[in-house]
Amino acid sequence: MTRIAPIRYYQGRVAYPSQEQMRRVRAQCDFIENDDGGRPTEDRDCAHAQRIIARGSSSQIRQIDEQAQQKFFDYIGYKHGFRVLTHEQSSDSYRGEVTITHEIVYVIESQPTKGYVKLTLKSEVPQVPNDGFGGIFSGEEVNEIRRMFDRK
Repeated sequence: MTRIAPIRYYQGRVAYPSQEQMRRVRAQCDFIENDDGGRPTEDRDCAHAQRIIARGSSSQIRQIDEQAQQKFFDYIGYKHGFRVLTHEQSSDSYRGEVTITHEIVYVIESQPTKGYVKLTLKSEVPQVPNDGFGGIFSGEEVNEIRRMFDRK
C-alpha cells in the first residue's frame, strides 16, 4: 500500500525505517484507509508498509481476517527478496462488530540479506566509523551531503 523509503543497511543488515518515516506512513495509511489494504507496493530495495483491516461479526471475524491476510501474502509473498520485518496486530470491538488491524512492514531486496536491526532513538543514525559512512548512505547520498556542506 505504501512505500516507506529505500532500504538502509547497518552492519550488513536491513535497518528498520526511522520513527519519523513510520509516523509519516501511518498518517498516510490513516488518510487512505480501506478494508482490503489496497494493493501492496513492490518496489525493489525499498521498505514498505501494508495495513490490512478485517471487519465482521465476532462469529465470522477469524475467517474474514484469515482471508484478508491470505490475499496479501498470495499477492506479494512469493516475490524474490520479500521479507517481513514486523507484523503487528490490534483488535477492537463495538456493538458486536470486531475490527482486526494488521500493520506489516516488509522489504523486497534485490540481493536478500539475513536479519534486520531495529535501531533505537539514539542510534537511528548510527555513529559514523572512521572509514566513512559505513554503508548507511549510498555513494550518491554521500556526494549530495558533501555538496550541501560545500555550498556555505
